[in-house]
Amino acid sequence: MTLKSSVWARSQAPAVSLMSAARIGETDGGVLLDGEGLTRFALPGRAHALTQLASGDVVLIGRRPGTFGAILDRQAPESSARLFAPAPGHRFAGHAALSPDAATLATSEIDAETGGGLVALRDAHDGRLRVTFSIGIEPHDLLFARGGARLVVALGGIAKAADVKGPALNAGKIESAIVELDPRSGAVLKRHVLPAGLQSLSLRHMALATDGGTIAFGMQDQDRSQLRPLIGVLRVGGDIALLPLPDGDAGALRSYIGSIAIDASGRYVAATSPKGGVAGLWSLADGAWLGGFALADICGLAADAQAGSFWATSGFGDVVELRAHAAGLAVQAHWQAAAAFDNHLVRI
Repeated sequence: MTLKSSVWARSQAPAVSLMSAARIGETDGGVLLDGEGLTRFALPGRAHALTQLASGDVVLIGRRPGTFGAILDRQAPESSARLFAPAPGHRFAGHAALSPDAATLATSEIDAETGGGLVALRDAHDGRLRVTFSIGIEPHDLLFARGGARLVVALGGIAKAADVKGPALNAGKIESAIVELDPRSGAVLKRHVLPAGLQSLSLRHMALATDGGTIAFGMQDQDRSQLRPLIGVLRVGGDIALLPLPDGDAGALRSYIGSIAIDASGRYVAATSPKGGVAGLWSLADGAWLGGFALADICGLAADAQAGSFWATSGFGDVVELRAHAAGLAVQAHWQAAAAFDNHLVRI
């Protein structure tokens, strides 16, 4: 079904509420998809990841080097944006996380001059800055684990100023890691680094399982001269395990993971590669590769409330419902929207 306008007929709209940053025509903003149709809204610039607040509002963070965060009322996203700024001298790295008590919003931020990173803890109601913790080079995704006892941050580890485009200054010596922090003090409780030979991998995106302590993470390889693992699993307080590349075509992910999700049952890990045009599926129990689904520029990914079910979007306006099974991912439904979806998707 192809959308010709900003609203879907009720019979055409997917029976779920999804939100994503998106580009519509020449306008940077986002879209809300629900049973009523498609609602578009504008933002001051390109946004990246989304976080739902306890109130039902949704936070969108500006894509690196982001200069704004926006809090939107999902009932009226086109007219409700409340903006907040990064810490002085910094830029947003595109991600935020809500504490389990719903009081604190954590954001990852990068010094505009040096590329050094920090985590900012903010009031979840209005984004007001409370405190910052230095964290390392290029923080990216972050989440609260173990019921809020840990704040886990993925460090991309690529040294360059937030406002500078171009090659990394530390090519071949990327200082990527996943860091477990005490969210009360900012103290580093554990730092996880990759095994020898994987120093070209930049740690990017994470997803938390329903057990509150299992994290799947995706990576980007800055050196494509050979194939390396791109998906891993971390048990908070424990160790990292790396998952295999796809069977049959080990290079299908094209050295880049754009989004990652764990299904509602905690059985499956799904990840997307827009560069490879593929969504992959792994077993969380034993790490086995199960199969994939091909779709050009697929990237946005969110777990459904139903076990074994995911939603995905593409830069070409695709909205796909996917079902996990032992042989991979099967398409349950496929819609087309008049929007170029960005990297991330949230079910609200």
